[in-house]
Amino acid sequence: MGGARSRGVRRVAGVVLAGLLAAACADGDVRPQAAATGTPPRTGELTWGTCPEPSEAEAQVWGAAEHRPAYARHAARLRCGTLTVPADWTAPQGRRLELAVALLPSTGDGPAEPLALNPGGPGVSGRLMPIGIASGGARALLDRYDLVGLDVRGTGRSGPATCPAAESLDAGPQPAAPTHRTARAYWNRLARAHTTCAEADPAQLASLTTTNAAHDLDALRRALRAPRLHYYGVSWGTSLGATYRTLFPTHSGRTLLESVVSPDPDLRGLLDGVTRAREQRFEHFTAWLAARSDRYDLGTTADEVRTRLLALRERLTTRPLRTSDGTYGRVETDQYLDAEPADRAVAGAALSALARGRAPAGDGDGKPRAAAPPLVAPFAGTALLCSQVTHAASFTEQWSAYGERRTAYPVLGTTRPMFPGSGEVPGTSTCAGLPAPERPPVEPGRAGGPLLLVAHRDEVITPLPWARAMRARTGGTLLVVGDGEHGGMAGGGCAGRVVEFFAGAEGAAAEGGVCEP
Repeated sequence: MGGARSRGVRRVAGVVLAGLLAAACADGDVRPQAAATGTPPRTGELTWGTCPEPSEAEAQVWGAAEHRPAYARHAARLRCGTLTVPADWTAPQGRRLELAVALLPSTGDGPAEPLALNPGGPGVSGRLMPIGIASGGARALLDRYDLVGLDVRGTGRSGPATCPAAESLDAGPQPAAPTHRTARAYWNRLARAHTTCAEADPAQLASLTTTNAAHDLDALRRALRAPRLHYYGVSWGTSLGATYRTLFPTHSGRTLLESVVSPDPDLRGLLDGVTRAREQRFEHFTAWLAARSDRYDLGTTADEVRTRLLALRERLTTRPLRTSDGTYGRVETDQYLDAEPADRAVAGAALSALARGRAPAGDGDGKPRAAAPPLVAPFAGTALLCSQVTHAASFTEQWSAYGERRTAYPVLGTTRPMFPGSGEVPGTSTCAGLPAPERPPVEPGRAGGPLLLVAHRDEVITPLPWARAMRARTGGTLLVVGDGEHGGMAGGGCAGRVVEFFAGAEGAAAEGGVCEP
């Protein structure tokens, strides 16, 4: 659910100015320094210091390459520090963690309240998210808020939790559909890797829960001496935000949850929901192609297009098209059939070419594109997610659910669901081998403070029905963005609605409705 990357703060290529943030953070007049007392910080203490140099991934994702002047301007004002919290909030006198925090002060004239930001993942480093937000379409948030970024426990610079044996595990080439034997073998290898890492530091693994992360947020609020904490979370960040509101209802300010995760923690249901959404998106794609039959020549009705595309996939599965530009088989065809709405023209042209026995023109070869370096802590993200889901520990249960999805969703049910709980091999789970959480996840409930839920109409990572289900549990209003993005509202054409909501404006932002970017 790593949905922090919008088209406004997107993947970029090239060389990053590696020393930009470090040089900007050298101004001691902006950042108070911690006193050198030699005494370890107390629980709940926020200690300010010098901003560390950003990694290449941090600088790319949060805007150094795309928005260089804005990035440098905001980086020069950034305050960086560490927040000391207990590893286990039920045992606050025990082991401690230091969480990396960054605060971008408001540019407004009046008093400012903190607005905490989380980009999702789970496991994405969010410490520099304030710079990304302030460099994009929602920059006016700085007029009234201090923007606060936090690397959630176990991620980024907050004591990153790693599991090299699991993170280096190679699933190998994937066939059109795995067999029970190959899926079970991968599950066993992943489970052994996770078990080894869990046994190495069981207390650390047990501490990586969404509930603990929510308590960390309230510790941050107290350290900032704020009576309430406003919050903007994306993807998994919506689970964190809903948990925070439920646990601390009187301290919750204005909350915007975008690309909302389902409040139902059952992993089987989550994977079913994602697959269902992808299947529905394919059906919309066939109707789109039929309406443009003169251009793509794949059929004049949605049913005709569907029949022809599935026949094409079957043919390329058994007899891949081999050209000087590459080989086109089942994997490549599935990528085109699973096209996002913004990519329909490219996918339609590629499928039309393949139907004529030709390789797609240009760069539409169905192969994955180069991306920015990863900004996710995989093991921490897995642990945080798996602390929130049920029915995740049994291979038999996951394989059975996969078989049912293949039957119910014949177009895309054989492929890996686009949700972090799904293993690299369909029919498995990233939670393999992890112990069940000691305490159940917090059931989302109603709380104080205005709540706006945002769903993107055609997205499939966190489908629209999940936002509706969350609203039934938490109240609030629902805004539907008319695109297929996962997150990214603050960097797109609907960024003004984010600003309106946090400004407390009555009207469109408060009432929800629809926004066409």
